[in-house]
Amino acid sequence: MSIKKFLTTTNLIFIGILLLGIFLRFYQMKERFVYGHDHDLAFWIVKDILLNEHPRLIGQETSTQGIFIGPLYYYLQVPLFAIFRMDAIAEVVTSSLVGLFGIFTSYWVFSKTFDKRSGLIAGFLYAVSYIAVNNDREAVPTMPVIIWSIWFFYSLDLILKGKQKKGFFLIGILTGLIWHLSIALVIVLPLVVLAVILSKKRINLKWTIVGVIIVLILSAPLILFEIRHNFIQIQAFVRSLTSPQGDIYTGYSKFLRVFFLVNKNISIFIWNVGPLLTDKFVAIVLLTTAFILNLKKKMLNGNQGLLIFLWFVIYLLFFSIYSKTVSEYYLSGLFAVYLIVLSRFLALLYESKKMRAVALALIVLFSLYNLDRFLGQNIATNGYTQKRLLVSEIKKDSTQNGYPCVAISYITSPGYDLGYRYFFYAEDLHLNRISEKVPVYTIVFPLRKDNVKEDKAFGALGLIYPDYRRYPLDEVKKSCTGENINLTGSMFGYTQ
Repeated sequence: MSIKKFLTTTNLIFIGILLLGIFLRFYQMKERFVYGHDHDLAFWIVKDILLNEHPRLIGQETSTQGIFIGPLYYYLQVPLFAIFRMDAIAEVVTSSLVGLFGIFTSYWVFSKTFDKRSGLIAGFLYAVSYIAVNNDREAVPTMPVIIWSIWFFYSLDLILKGKQKKGFFLIGILTGLIWHLSIALVIVLPLVVLAVILSKKRINLKWTIVGVIIVLILSAPLILFEIRHNFIQIQAFVRSLTSPQGDIYTGYSKFLRVFFLVNKNISIFIWNVGPLLTDKFVAIVLLTTAFILNLKKKMLNGNQGLLIFLWFVIYLLFFSIYSKTVSEYYLSGLFAVYLIVLSRFLALLYESKKMRAVALALIVLFSLYNLDRFLGQNIATNGYTQKRLLVSEIKKDSTQNGYPCVAISYITSPGYDLGYRYFFYAEDLHLNRISEKVPVYTIVFPLRKDNVKEDKAFGALGLIYPDYRRYPLDEVKKSCTGENINLTGSMFGYTQ
């Protein structure tokens, strides 16, 4: 293909969208990286794979005891960890690169399913959306769920159109990825059966078997792990569905809670202007109106509309009866629904000469709002940059004083004492348990206004140096002969 043929208007627009997406995902990468416990877990697992040469079958333990996430996310991290010489910034670089694939996914899937205009709109919405950008920069194993949901819609549409060969091949891949991303995605798989029924085509047994084989291949780590460990995850999954898990919401109040969270996610995606969209479930009303207009104007056919509607209902009902406390990220699998409805609605407006200016105005306002929200976002001052500087100072001070090991204490709320182990590892700090013979450095978060006085501040983090007089160097050296608990101590969610 010649350069002239490649540089079409459509391709140039998409290149511009991609460049905008690159900027939003890589701008101030270190400064905006809110490094926490999940990132420590990812580093420790990748370190286990790379340095210990341990072929892992599982990733971290999820918030549901006994259930682990699959290892795929961590293996994806391996190349960049190697390139960045085990610097944990590789996590957010990998995640952001996957996010760029999400922009391409949105453009390609919608171009194939509908038309190039819808593809460009969908790609643009994904590239600029504040919720998508933050998701892509978060660097957690569930980050690709949004991308999964878009490909799942494409596979359903393929089956609706009778293209079972491609459809079942893709469904096989997506189903095999569920354990590696989020087990909650299982709840929408019945839509595949409905898509076959709506297509009015006889099921292709050959490609169904191919799909099943793909599932088995991608689920091999899960199958091997379960066989070796007496099917502990299956048992834990059944328990999670049948046992109370401490949620304060039940019955109708739980339904309203989930409905509110869905409305909140939609409002963030469309235009988060506070009470205007979140009160009285206005965001859901607006999306529903756009959905109905899409059906009425044939922007979505009846079968597509039915699958999208049931997709929404399945999520709403399942999490309304699920006994676990539900948060916004549990509902990420609905993102494709919002993207489909909004992109097709904007395409509908653009097709009308009378409404074209309105469509363009909405797209411009959407981009300006999301850009302003991203650029004006308050950057946390207790993240990667501040933690690295603080731990580097501990290393520098302890070296100057000749301490072969140190102990760390925290003045903070539960949970905020996590997310430091990578930095201790990077600085090669030998940590001992707190005792009278080991110098104690105290990390404070947030900076205090009471009688606690930090010696040095790093953003919102404070550091209190040890009382050097209490730690004679000879005594310290005698006490530093034990194990380095930063390397050997247990880590919540990590299993060797």
